[in-house]
Amino acid sequence: MADDKDLEAGIETMLGNVGLHLLEFSLSRHKGSIKVKAVVYSPLGTGTDECAKAYRLILPQVQLAFEAQNPDIEISSPGIDRIIKSEREWKAFVGTTIKILTHDRDEWISGALTGYSDGKIEFSGKEGPVAIEISSIAKARLDSSHKGEKTDGI
Repeated sequence: MADDKDLEAGIETMLGNVGLHLLEFSLSRHKGSIKVKAVVYSPLGTGTDECAKAYRLILPQVQLAFEAQNPDIEISSPGIDRIIKSEREWKAFVGTTIKILTHDRDEWISGALTGYSDGKIEFSGKEGPVAIEISSIAKARLDSSHKGEKTDGI
């Protein structure tokens, strides 16, 4: 039987090779059946074609790892107003427009996520480019109000 983290790492690498980011991955077992849920993202837009591609790549990996002929696999896109929750997501969404709510502000601010490293984001909003510690962000989400930008098509 496969180690879940090794399987996830292998799938993440494989999806990365075809231009897809694995944002979430969960695997559960119940009465001999296997259920996999994955959220994938492409900077060029994430639609049914990208989800189908991810499914076709993930299915044989799960079948081999668990000797399961018909695992239940659910693939989805992140959605247009996705809440950004993990380092994996900060990295994947560089180049998109996001909204953030910091602990010291009462209102959301919108701008471009231009970089992520070492627990900080590089953010360019109305006040210009700034570096913001992740720990100072109360909430962050994709900003779907900017039509025609990379968040469209998610």
